[in-house]
Amino acid sequence: MALLAAPVFIVVAADTAQDHAERGRQAIARGEVNAAEVECREAVRLARQDPEYLALLGVVLGMQHKLQESDSYLEKALRLDPADSVTRRNLGWNQFQLGELAPAKANLERVVQQRPGDAQAILVLGMVDEELKDYRAAVRLLESVPDQVRQRPESIAALARADYYLGRNEKAREALKELEVQSQGPEGVFLGGQVAAEVHDFETAQSLFRSIRSTYPNTAKLGYNLALAQYRTQQFPQGADTLRGVIEAGHESSEIYNLLAWCRYKQDDFKGAAAVLDKAIALEPAEETNYLDGGMMLLEHHLYGGALDAAEKALEVAPDSYRGHRLKALVDMKMGRVNDAESLYRQAVELNPADAQAITGLATAQLDKGNAREAAETLKKGISRLPREAALYQAYGSMLLWGEGAENPGTQTRAEQFLRKAIALDSSLAEPHYQLGKLALRDDRIREAQQQLEAAVRLDPASSKSHYGLAQVYRKLGRASDAAREVERFQALKAREERTFNSVSAAGKAALAPDAEPKNTVPH
Repeated sequence: MALLAAPVFIVVAADTAQDHAERGRQAIARGEVNAAEVECREAVRLARQDPEYLALLGVVLGMQHKLQESDSYLEKALRLDPADSVTRRNLGWNQFQLGELAPAKANLERVVQQRPGDAQAILVLGMVDEELKDYRAAVRLLESVPDQVRQRPESIAALARADYYLGRNEKAREALKELEVQSQGPEGVFLGGQVAAEVHDFETAQSLFRSIRSTYPNTAKLGYNLALAQYRTQQFPQGADTLRGVIEAGHESSEIYNLLAWCRYKQDDFKGAAAVLDKAIALEPAEETNYLDGGMMLLEHHLYGGALDAAEKALEVAPDSYRGHRLKALVDMKMGRVNDAESLYRQAVELNPADAQAITGLATAQLDKGNAREAAETLKKGISRLPREAALYQAYGSMLLWGEGAENPGTQTRAEQFLRKAIALDSSLAEPHYQLGKLALRDDRIREAQQQLEAAVRLDPASSKSHYGLAQVYRKLGRASDAAREVERFQALKAREERTFNSVSAAGKAALAPDAEPKNTVPH
């Protein structure tokens, strides 16, 4: 009788944490991040105090944009191994993406101290400094790693933006050209256009946007941004054409119709603008911007009742709108209701303490009531709160100049300093140039008056008062033909203002009356 063979027991060893981690790395190499996450989580479960596996799981989670969870594992890894500069660099990158700039900067600076040649850490630290508006540090760091910068449209955009804010416009444009030269794709070129538009280099923005018209996937977004750049350079017919093309291609939105309304309004087509705003409101009745913009158009045409209705409609759809309170206050000021305006402006400032227009409006109302000291205090507090807001320096300088500064040389000097500060902060402002030009003209500093008033006219060609002031300057300089030309421009602009007022106040009122408009329109 044969004996039965003894059973054979095969013992299969369980996978170790190292096995799971290695499979996780292989999955990462294949681009299979979900599988990598499963393996890395198992590695961490089996070896909870191993910084290598914690850091690896943090990397995988970061690749899936689970940044906060990623941070938790990277931080655990660093508590166990504080000298791991690669993990600290990854943590700094996560924090930068989350907008946690201070800890990102601290971690990245520590990495660079440990490893001065870590190009990736230098790159991200430069981008952090740019976000923190330390533009000189950003340029120094980003220019030190050009190969790294060229690989990412975001870093090229950061370098260009820093150059712009340092006044190095040509360097900025060279950086943005890299977006096309390095084949960063239409998304990267679009980002460059946005950067140029942000700093008011609208010509460059238009060039970049146009270069991707046939390749950028979101034609509505591209068309809107191109039209906005055209609008900002006063190419109103071109902007309207761009927007009509977007609409004809089947893309409609409240935002698109709103910008089209402004393009038509700037071409003296008030009724057409109102009709287009009606379409914007019909698409998005709860959007306060359309009522506010309609109100501003009505206000500029001296239709105060309609403007007030528009402000109230804006507040109906957005009761806590600081802009709605501000518009209603502005209408009240125009109608002589200064006390009501002051109260509304105060509410607007309370709702948004960073709204420079509400702050200057409140100061204007206080000044109109004869409370010059209170107005000055409002503007000083505003400047303290918003030290880079050019409009506040402009308002305070103008108030000082034609108030106490008219008799006090010391105050006049301070006023000039505020106006020059406004220009330094925002070179597109015409009003500070006009005020400084008027002052120089009054003090018989004719060459300075010429310089300032020519700048005012260049920045705001539609300002009749600037043309009139420049005519006075040319007359004093003996340039009779130039003075006559400026007087003609002044008269033409004034006549245009009168025509606009009269046409809207008479026949226009009937066409724009509330009963003549369908439901959901801008109130007129």
